[in-house]
Amino acid sequence: MLNKICAMLLFLATVLLAAEFQVGAYYPNWLQYSQFTPADVRYGFLTDVHYGYFVPSEDGSSLTNADESDAPNFEKLVELAKQNKVGVIAVVGGAGNEEAMKSVATSDDACKKLAETVKDFVDGSGLKGVELDWAPAEDSEYKAWGKLVSSLADAGVSVYAFVVGTEEAASAYPAEALSQLAGLMVSFTDQVSAEDETVAPNSNFAKAKDVLNAYSSKLASEKIVPVVPMYGKSFYKATGLGSTHEGVGSGNEGYLQYRELMTAFDTPDYKVTFDEESLSEVAVSATETVVFNGIPSMKALASFVKENGFGGVAVYDISGDHKEPIVSLLVTVGLVLRPDVNYQPKKKKK
Repeated sequence: MLNKICAMLLFLATVLLAAEFQVGAYYPNWLQYSQFTPADVRYGFLTDVHYGYFVPSEDGSSLTNADESDAPNFEKLVELAKQNKVGVIAVVGGAGNEEAMKSVATSDDACKKLAETVKDFVDGSGLKGVELDWAPAEDSEYKAWGKLVSSLADAGVSVYAFVVGTEEAASAYPAEALSQLAGLMVSFTDQVSAEDETVAPNSNFAKAKDVLNAYSSKLASEKIVPVVPMYGKSFYKATGLGSTHEGVGSGNEGYLQYRELMTAFDTPDYKVTFDEESLSEVAVSATETVVFNGIPSMKALASFVKENGFGGVAVYDISGDHKEPIVSLLVTVGLVLRPDVNYQPKKKKK
């Protein structure tokens, strides 16, 4: 009887552990210039914060913040995250730092040194781990990427990786290195640009399902987390999905944060619809089309993640969300993946 009880308790513990989904958010160092600070993060809605970016030296012996002026914010973020029992993952690499990453990855000595450097950094700062953000451009670089992952993992570092969200990329990453990851962050951002002749979804969640399944053939599903944009893109003179355009529309070079979109859509200027084929939102006005992801699409993706045992959902970036819970994308994801969390706004002290 005792053995049966123990077995049942072990089974229940396993089920509960498997049901713990991640809800992550990216915190890039340039948020300091938009007046978004670590104090603005709603830690109660999150399990992890991914802070970027750090850059290795060519020989791997040092690791520095890509914007040293943001070092105090990183320290504060770590402090507040620890107080709220939220993990912090330091992102190494990122756009513009590809050569530094390639230089280290293609050198055995540099890989070994960086592994030692990162291990000291993670332990000294009390981080959950590091995330490699470097997209290989050719076969030899995928092998180098795998070697870098293995070097860090062998040094006792919890390694995450930010990878390209395509089925082709899923087949290119070396399976042995993927198996050593603590988590795989699959990017579904920036799937359309002004260089494309016609308007397409900025983040096609219908295609995302196929990509996630492709990665799950090489890595346990519970380690795989889709990363989705907290912003939309605008196209001037476009009349909807599939239409031609005349360049970028409103916003910062055509980018509009989700919270900005919610303000714009309060007016009668836009007609907002949900595209069932791509599981994404489209807004059309007299002058432009905006493609973005809103509550219906985020709920659809989170539900797919939950029903198929993937690891969770992460958003890029944390500053783009709306603060009102009723329209917040973090709350939308959380209600599906972490329904026991209290998402009601805190009452202001009198």
